[in-house]
Amino acid sequence: MFDARDKTILITGASPGIGEACARAFAALGSRLILAARRQERLQSLARELVAIPGAVCHPIELDVRDRRAVEAAFSDMPAPWREVDLLVNNAGLSRRLDRLQEGDPDDWDMMLDTNVKGLLYVSRQILPDMVARGRGHIVNLGSIA
Repeated sequence: MFDARDKTILITGASPGIGEACARAFAALGSRLILAARRQERLQSLARELVAIPGAVCHPIELDVRDRRAVEAAFSDMPAPWREVDLLVNNAGLSRRLDRLQEGDPDDWDMMLDTNVKGLLYVSRQILPDMVARGRGHIVNLGSIA
């Protein structure tokens, strides 16, 4: 069983839905949370709420996982106490209209692939080298059937 107390947990797509629920659950366990999301206002609001929970500490970062350079910058500039991620929860994702393939919009497909696949890869690429070097760490990739 993974003991999340005093562990550094990175959650992408942290401000709404499942990401927010994960953040709340890990905060209750006394984790150090790196909360990454696009919507800065929602992210800051959630972080302020979570730090009121005894033992919870938050480091919110505004991040669009589709932007490879922004992902690289966010993690290369991470303050020292936050660099050793114990658990990455790749939650950032979205879906667009669920049209039949012959009626689908290729721009929607691009946005979904950029977020749901490439974004997951960009973030994982930044976190994995340190996990491998330390010989420990976990990654949970979330997805949907949309």
